[in-house]
Amino acid sequence: MTAQRTSVEQVRPVHQLKVSLEGMKPPVWRRLVVPSDVTLGSLHDVIQVAFGWDDMHLHAFEDRLGQRYAPPEDVGLPVFDEEEAVLADALPRTGNRMDYTYDFGDDWLHRITVEAVRPAQGGEGERAVCAGGRRAMPPAEDLGGVWGLTGLLDRYGDGERPSATVVRRGGEEWVDYDGLHDEVLAGLYEEGFDPAAFDPAELTGALAQVPLRRAAGPRRKRRAGPGGRKTLPGTYRCECGGLHPVPGGAGPLREDDGAVGEASLSDVLGAVGLRLPAVRLPDEVDLARAVREVPAFMAAVRLGHWCDGGRELTPKGLLRPKLARQAVEEAELWRIDPDEWGDAEERAARLAKVRSAADMEPLDLPWEWSLNCGFVEVEGNRARAGGELPDEGDDMALLAAWQEGVAGAAVELSLTFPAMGGLLGELAPLRELTDEAPPLVFLMLLAAYGLPDGEWLDVAAFLANGMEGLPEGPARRLVRALLTEQYDDTAGTLELFGAAEREGHEPPSAPETAWQVPPVGDVALALLLDGLDGGGEAAPSLGRFRLTALGRSGLRMLLVAAGVPAPVIGSLAQADARTLLVALDSYPSEADAAAEVAGWLAARSEADAAVQVVDACDGTEPGDALRRLQAPRVLAAVLEADRTGRAKAVLRKAAVSKVTGCSHAAASMLRRIGEPAEGDDAWGLEWMLVDGALPFARAGEQALRERLLAGPEGGRRPLDQVAEHADDLWRAGHPHTGEVLGGLADAVKSLDKALAKPLRKAAFKAGSANNAGSAK
Repeated sequence: MTAQRTSVEQVRPVHQLKVSLEGMKPPVWRRLVVPSDVTLGSLHDVIQVAFGWDDMHLHAFEDRLGQRYAPPEDVGLPVFDEEEAVLADALPRTGNRMDYTYDFGDDWLHRITVEAVRPAQGGEGERAVCAGGRRAMPPAEDLGGVWGLTGLLDRYGDGERPSATVVRRGGEEWVDYDGLHDEVLAGLYEEGFDPAAFDPAELTGALAQVPLRRAAGPRRKRRAGPGGRKTLPGTYRCECGGLHPVPGGAGPLREDDGAVGEASLSDVLGAVGLRLPAVRLPDEVDLARAVREVPAFMAAVRLGHWCDGGRELTPKGLLRPKLARQAVEEAELWRIDPDEWGDAEERAARLAKVRSAADMEPLDLPWEWSLNCGFVEVEGNRARAGGELPDEGDDMALLAAWQEGVAGAAVELSLTFPAMGGLLGELAPLRELTDEAPPLVFLMLLAAYGLPDGEWLDVAAFLANGMEGLPEGPARRLVRALLTEQYDDTAGTLELFGAAEREGHEPPSAPETAWQVPPVGDVALALLLDGLDGGGEAAPSLGRFRLTALGRSGLRMLLVAAGVPAPVIGSLAQADARTLLVALDSYPSEADAAAEVAGWLAARSEADAAVQVVDACDGTEPGDALRRLQAPRVLAAVLEADRTGRAKAVLRKAAVSKVTGCSHAAASMLRRIGEPAEGDDAWGLEWMLVDGALPFARAGEQALRERLLAGPEGGRRPLDQVAEHADDLWRAGHPHTGEVLGGLADAVKSLDKALAKPLRKAAFKAGSANNAGSAK
């Protein structure tokens, strides 16, 4: 069908970027919307205009892996050519970040954060657009960087007027100032400069004059480059930058075991046979509002801003006691536990008795989180505001920082199985056992992600099911103890993040033993010893667990960043048909799916919708077959709304196009409505029967059997159709015919032995026909 598609105007994807000039207080930033396929060199042009630069100096982009992009002839360092790098490749997903430095003397550092990747809306997609921002930028070339500009603005705010000298020479007269700073300052007074003013519409007008350079041809995959990192088979690299083992896999391989590759979380889900359902999420405004209600996170943000300008640390890397007390008060860290620390007089008296920041309870958690999230950075004996610190007044920045922090914590805690050292760590069988233990806590988070709204996960039952096959005894108790501790750490952290809720949870207690066996957790060791003592499987009550809507959004950000389909109900109106068909299979109800289809159709004409759906049905692999299984529900809605008959004409043309998958889907739909296409070849009925069984045959005998028995009560089931055409299925011409017929024979053996025999014979015929074709 691709060769015969009609002309359909595609909606361009755009990147919504927040570009902040780092170090400026109050913050100076611009929210820019640019086409996703522009080059980084073109983005450089946009940033120059957005911040009033004159492009007089060198510049470079640098991503979070240390890879640099610039004009190679300018920088003289190992870099990628910014004109060959595409924005959508360098920053593919929401939450991604990159730095842009202009003028390597003044070092103007701009932090670029992806706030959204979405279809273009009115006025977007052809030129860069400014959708927001904060504070004006005066002419700042060669002022000496942020410190020079800050000093200039301070002088302007104080009303300081520069002194001028009138110079007369050759009959001409002009005013001369003592240096560039005074000259710029005088210009600010002349134009009536307002530092707090900013007009997005005015900047959009200026950006309309900036020509954009787009990617030429298909985008290329990013290469390992300067500062790039390798990923070993059996691991995947998540957005936190760390390597993690693939659940269900054999674990990390040595680099000399084979070619270095990169797996993704989609491989993780495929390895364990999980598929994510479509979920409901509040809009970003409500999610951001929820972030502001997370006391510990907001305390970490306030602490980061409090450290702006630098705070002195002790040789042990702690705030000095006086500064720690100031932090608790001035950054309002006590708000993380107002019942305990809310009384000002009592708080002051208690803090006065504390002689070390390490013992200052309201500071502990915000300090740890601010360091882990990059809100505070320690250099030598000073703590400063970190590069990841969001603007406290920017809701979207807070949400992005929260999602990135919770996603990193979830992965780190749930995939890093507790290690064993000391006495237990020396026991090779125990090490092998824990090395091979499945990442059940990570899988528990995925299971909780897919729960219907309001439902809970029984944690003990989930972990017990995951340990099926492990023999009873001390080894099993050790694994359970370690999993219990891992769950407690993960769930407890997510609770503090406002990402999860627990009910009926009994916190495990620390051991009362003289054994020193770090780094295995005290709780795990206590549980193991209790189990060995009593011969049972001692464990605290784990209760029930579920993700909050905010937590689900954070985990989804991680999944989407790793390329895993994680659809949100009601969000696919502007999606391509392929994405829609993949998502529909995971919708929790037919009503939700129908509403999504209706919203998708409302955004395009019936003929265009038919073209896009049929084109999305190409391919012969299991994933392609799953899309084709969803196509009829969309095409039925298309035909119902088709008043002109153009959509039906698209199907008729596609049905005889001979494009594998596309023609079959179109012909099948025409047969469903009783208007078959001309010619037997156009039907492809046997092909479609084999195709519809393929993904379930790959999933296993039980999955295929359930599929065969599915169908309307009293109506025709797939099993009935297979039985009717059993003798002819080997002629289907599908590349997976033999595999599917063999699977069908096994699946129906317990349902209908008489049917299993012709299916087995058909599988043999299909194999013979395939071999004969190969021989030719």
